Amino acid sequence: MSNSNLPGGELFLATLNRYVPEVMQTMVGVTAKPGTGNENAPQPASLVGVTGSIGLSGKVNGMVYTAFSYDLAQCVAEKILGGSASDQDVSDVVAELTNMITGNLKSQLCDTGFNCSLSIPSVVKGDDIRVSAKTASVSVRNDYTIEDCPGSLVVQAFAALEH
Repeated sequence: MSNSNLPGGELFLATLNRYVPEVMQTMVGVTAKPGTGNENAPQPASLVGVTGSIGLSGKVNGMVYTAFSYDLAQCVAEKILGGSASDQDVSDVVAELTNMITGNLKSQLCDTGFNCSLSIPSVVKGDDIRVSAKTASVSVRNDYTIEDCPGSLVVQAFAALEH
């Protein structure tokens, strides 16, 4: 049963493409350029690097992942801290940026009547992090290039929406 009032991949991708650059500019002072994006991203997805994740629950149930390549995570953390960054600093920065990006997505969803809550961010590191959500009606993914930093940022979001 399709409901045209349900936010779909288009809303998720447009919101991420608005707020990922905004958060990166505000917090890191760098320009993030979105790639083409995929409103119907295949599952399971593979992520690489330092990956933050936050769960959504309520009228929207899902996960948002931000996968910073190792080099990008280090670069971003050093820019924010104004100097060298330890592994813990890098994880903390990735967690906070993931929280801010997902918080903006949550706000947009709430504005459209899909109230939800966020979990506490978690961070994992790896070269082949597999993520999927079998019940998700939304699966979006986009790559972002960050000026003055090597590597890329991949944002992957899954969501099941309450009708």
